[in-house]
Amino acid sequence: MLLQYVKMLAEKQAEASVREVVITVPSWFTYNQRVMMRDAAEQLAGLSVLQLVHENTAAAVLFGIDKVDKEAQNHTVLYYNMGGMDTEVTIARYSHLNVSEKAKKLTPYIEILAESHDRALGSKDLDLVLFNILADKFNALPEREGKPDVRTNQRASKRLLKEVVKIKEVLSANKQASVKVPELLDYVTLQLTLQRSEMEEKAASLFERVTKPIEDALAKAGMTLDDINQVELLGGGIRTPKVAELLEKALPGKELGVHLNGDEAMCFGSAFIGSNSTTSFKVASVMLT
Repeated sequence: MLLQYVKMLAEKQAEASVREVVITVPSWFTYNQRVMMRDAAEQLAGLSVLQLVHENTAAAVLFGIDKVDKEAQNHTVLYYNMGGMDTEVTIARYSHLNVSEKAKKLTPYIEILAESHDRALGSKDLDLVLFNILADKFNALPEREGKPDVRTNQRASKRLLKEVVKIKEVLSANKQASVKVPELLDYVTLQLTLQRSEMEEKAASLFERVTKPIEDALAKAGMTLDDINQVELLGGGIRTPKVAELLEKALPGKELGVHLNGDEAMCFGSAFIGSNSTTSFKVASVMLT
């Protein structure tokens, strides 16, 4: 249903029929998950799947087209992507090859050297930490003594989760946030001032895992930080001040670049991969391994 809806939006925008698709998937998807994604697209949504592409790979392709020096050789970039549900790290090397003696221009070559991930480390996990802090504070109010946990009430839980999104945005720029949820449950209002330090303390176990995927990716590639020429950050999770602080410590001397739009990079990179995979378009050739 989701793929059919996306197809409808694409056809409305393009004012033409859309039959072929490139779909981004997490690097940790299993073979069966990839097959199910392909079958959903082809058998249910009526789309021909050109490729399934890892999210960071699609972003790396766009970056190579727009940002990397056209004559760069062995330029290595580490991509750190903390999204809503997971964290993925990819190391890509950029170079240029002479694939034809007749060709006057060198062909860009993108090589994915290593990938790593943490499937349970994303901004949603930080949301859950904030949610539990608010729930515990509400349960501790004198008016709630002897009454059920607020988390058992679905409507109240949804209101708290909605409030969490606002609080997280405020704490990303400020050290404290004012919280007020009128008549959250049984006509009791939750009102307090939440410190960023309290959230960071409660989320300590999550923050301990922030840099582990970087270490794993470097180990898989047989590289050290000295071999990395550039670092690019993606995903909404990097807006969390503590995450940014930990990355700066883990990547000393490296500028943490944010040159890609996290919401669009995968889409545009996939579109370019798709146009290279079909005869319907004539675009610049890019080699990808």
